[in-house]
Amino acid sequence: MTLETDVALLQGVPAFEVLTPEAVRILAISADQQRLARGDTLFKVGDPADCGYVLLSGRLELSTDGPGRRRRLSEVLPGALVGETALLIEVPRPVNARALEPSVLMRIPRGTFLRMLEGFPEAAAHLRERIATRLEATIADLDALRRARLEAPVRPPLHRR
Repeated sequence: MTLETDVALLQGVPAFEVLTPEAVRILAISADQQRLARGDTLFKVGDPADCGYVLLSGRLELSTDGPGRRRRLSEVLPGALVGETALLIEVPRPVNARALEPSVLMRIPRGTFLRMLEGFPEAAAHLRERIATRLEATIADLDALRRARLEAPVRPPLHRR
């Protein structure tokens, strides 16, 4: 792919739509492509996270490990950013990511992303607003779940005769 193609692909990622073309160009210049065959693991729960990935083609499954089985959380389609938290902070991967079919990803290193934000403070402000909005929505969802669990009627125990 050409640099211009990579820039166009990154500009189509919703998380990057607040970035200027120059900021996206910086990300594209430092990004590496990674190919996965069907069934290949991109990362596992607990792996160190030092980058985010943009899925260019294919499909990924995000899952968690449960007692004796894997629980599927979501399917990722082209154009999605995977592991965006790792672009900002050092944190272990919270999920597993596995290719459901042959896939091509663009790997964006955290260091590059943070340097881009330093050079484009307006982009950092837009991203901060976007993250704050998503965090507020997540907190509201968690509060609703907590209330539902705490306020759910308690079933009396079944009596056997």
